[in-house]
Amino acid sequence: MADTILRVDALSKNFGGVRAIRDLSFDVAAGEILGLIGPNGSGKSTTVNVLAGLLPPTSGSIVLGGQSIERMPEPQRVAKGLARTFQTARVFPEFTVRQHVTIGCHPIRTVNPFASILPLGAASVDDDETAAHVDDLLRLCSLASIADRPVGGISSAQQRFLMIATALAARPRILLVDEPAAGLVEHERQELAELVRGIRKRGLAVVIIEHHMALIMALCDRIVVLNFGSKIAQGTPAEIRANPAVIDAYLGEAA
Repeated sequence: MADTILRVDALSKNFGGVRAIRDLSFDVAAGEILGLIGPNGSGKSTTVNVLAGLLPPTSGSIVLGGQSIERMPEPQRVAKGLARTFQTARVFPEFTVRQHVTIGCHPIRTVNPFASILPLGAASVDDDETAAHVDDLLRLCSLASIADRPVGGISSAQQRFLMIATALAARPRILLVDEPAAGLVEHERQELAELVRGIRKRGLAVVIIEHHMALIMALCDRIVVLNFGSKIAQGTPAEIRANPAVIDAYLGEAA
């Protein structure tokens, strides 16, 4: 792709004698929504953890914006423009929603964002640019009305949207979203879909790992399918829906 933001080439991850990812290759274009799906145990979460830097690859390359990042630690990957969310909410329950998003601004600030929420003299007042950025993300993620509420007192769906807002605070070029619809009811899934589309409109790429097939099919431009750590299919939602290898993989899981 001419506008590729992320290129994964022959990526593998072994745990002892177990090959969790096997020679996985795919590209993600700027502004694209790419789905990563597969039956349980297919290697989706391992892939995300390797891309994000939580796990080192056994072999292969990860290129972000033309720069190899496969040996970079996780914080450096965030600074280079790759951010992620997790399957379960990882939040600071004692902070307000606004403070939580402000913490996510750390990679793009010269002053530690904790200084904006702790009594540290002159540094205790956040700068106008960061405050405006945080307010923008609160509106984008439908969190503005609860901005001053403690994170521990908001709903699980709102905490999931908060994780996305916090990840976006670092101004990434690509966002990895791991199982964002888990536990959401139908109207919340629709809100999630609109949020992801809103992120794409800002020129960001989104890689979404999700079990909810209706959401994936409605949301993604392209889909990569894994099974036993290997890519078995790649294409548009219509192509994936009709692919015999994908059907066999999911029927096998059901059986």
